[in-house]
Amino acid sequence: MQQFAIVVKEIRAFLASFQIVRFLLPFHLHILFGGVGVLFLRELLDRILPYSSYDTLHTLFNDIPLGLIAYYGFFVGIWLTLISRNVRYLPYGLWGYAFLALFPFENLALGDIVQAAIYAAGGYFLFRYTTTSASQSDTRSLNV
Repeated sequence: MQQFAIVVKEIRAFLASFQIVRFLLPFHLHILFGGVGVLFLRELLDRILPYSSYDTLHTLFNDIPLGLIAYYGFFVGIWLTLISRNVRYLPYGLWGYAFLALFPFENLALGDIVQAAIYAAGGYFLFRYTTTSASQSDTRSLNV
């Protein structure tokens, strides 16, 4: 875990050199969980609403690229949360995305299961990292 703490510290130093990252850093949890929430809402609305509302959903999530913004926003949120003081919330975002990969729980393919397993394992290892003393000493040296 000590080596991962060193890598996170170097990534933090590199990304903090960009002004856009320093601007977005206070909103990292909003971006992370907002992306997961919008993607979950999209899946839920696709399942709940009748076919006649397809045009509205298509306009919201495809013409106005809300789904794409949420998708990329989630990954931006991962990086921003990784370099922030609140890295302890990142595993929950990854586990939420793993749940989202399996959400309808029907017609599961191997790709869906592998994707969920990768995000769940990443969340587990990040959870282990946040509980070690390496992450605690790493957040004390945070200048961002």
